[in-house]
Amino acid sequence: MLDLVWLIPALPLAGALVLIVFGARIGEPRAGWLATFATASSFAVTVVVYFELLGRSADERSHVVSLFEWIPVGSLQIDLAFLGDP
Repeated sequence: MLDLVWLIPALPLAGALVLIVFGARIGEPRAGWLATFATASSFAVTVVVYFELLGRSADERSHVVSLFEWIPVGSLQIDLAFLGDP
């Protein structure tokens, strides 16, 4: 589940994009439910990742998920990554 840490910012962002594009067509009550579901799902993933990291020893409590290499310059490599650290 730690590899899904990228979902924490992605779920609300996806919900916001859907509401920007289709919000008027979805209608008022459904748009609110969609926004609530996206935020609650992100919170649920956060809680699961938090407790999974708490179950590890103190030396292993951080987890990095690298999505892709963003800027490679010689020996310098900058990745787009997410850090899970309680």
